[in-house]
Amino acid sequence: MSLDAAILGFLGERPRSGYDLKTRCFDDDARDFWTADQAQIYRTLDRLQKAKLVSVTRKRQSGKPDRKIYSLTDLGRQALTAWLGSEIPLSPPRDAFLLQLYFGARSTDDELAEHLKARRGLHQTRLDELRSHAENAAQDDPSSRRQVSVRDAAYGGAIAIERAAIDWLDDCIEGLTTGRLLPPLSQDDLQPLTGPSTA
Repeated sequence: MSLDAAILGFLGERPRSGYDLKTRCFDDDARDFWTADQAQIYRTLDRLQKAKLVSVTRKRQSGKPDRKIYSLTDLGRQALTAWLGSEIPLSPPRDAFLLQLYFGARSTDDELAEHLKARRGLHQTRLDELRSHAENAAQDDPSSRRQVSVRDAAYGGAIAIERAAIDWLDDCIEGLTTGRLLPPLSQDDLQPLTGPSTA
């Protein structure tokens, strides 16, 4: 439903083509919160049209195929309003890095430190990008002060998540450096795990 809602939200701002949704909306405006490829967008537009949540008109182009422009219907506006008022459940956790760390007892301290520092670098890069995107978004011509405020809050949430990740990684790196995080690697840590026979 989130991709449906994102498309309804963007069409609620103004009618757009599928190309505009991909390039202007998902590749630019929403890139820090939600991603979608071209095929997903067109499949979703087709489904929304069949559900009568969006309508489509054709705009003639010289020497090119007609351009499809999608607009919200009254039913689409009602669906968007209902989604905006709904409670969004937490997404199930899926983090390959945390899973790697969870099974990392067999790694040496140097290997763990390398992983943690590399991960910190990725979060720092993303934090820098978010701050830059937030600053650029604030300089865009806003449709209303209210819209600017809620978008600032969304960027603030994304920035807070990255800062918290960096703080946690700094704590892990410091704990590893001072020996507080892990006891020394032993031969027992390198033995294969065994359990009851299933034979």
